[in-house]
Amino acid sequence: MPRSRISIALYLILVFASGIMVGVVSYRLYATNTASASNTRPNLNDFRRLYLEGMRDKVGASEDQVRKVALILDDTRRKLEELTAQEKPLHDQIRKEHIEEIRALLNDRQKIAYDNWRAERARQSAAQNQK
Repeated sequence: MPRSRISIALYLILVFASGIMVGVVSYRLYATNTASASNTRPNLNDFRRLYLEGMRDKVGASEDQVRKVALILDDTRRKLEELTAQEKPLHDQIRKEHIEEIRALLNDRQKIAYDNWRAERARQSAAQNQK
């Protein structure tokens, strides 16, 4: 039984409409915005400035109170720097043990590749910290 022109036209419209729908959905999936992480750490001076502005503007602290908060921030920074300096030898020892344990697992060829890889990572980290 031959198909009528109307049914053929209906099928063609249906095929083209489904193609358009697939194209729209594919484009929406492709064109979505992705989240990107910032590689820059906030500057401590910027944090301090914003913190003091917040104390002044949002909290309503007086200038005398803001000066005292600034002194507290200075003291806190000093204490944290002292703590970091005290912990650094322990961190370095743990990191050294970590490297030695991994190197013990590797053969001579892999040790060379591992050392090169670590040196490359150190260069990348140094370059990242300079930005």
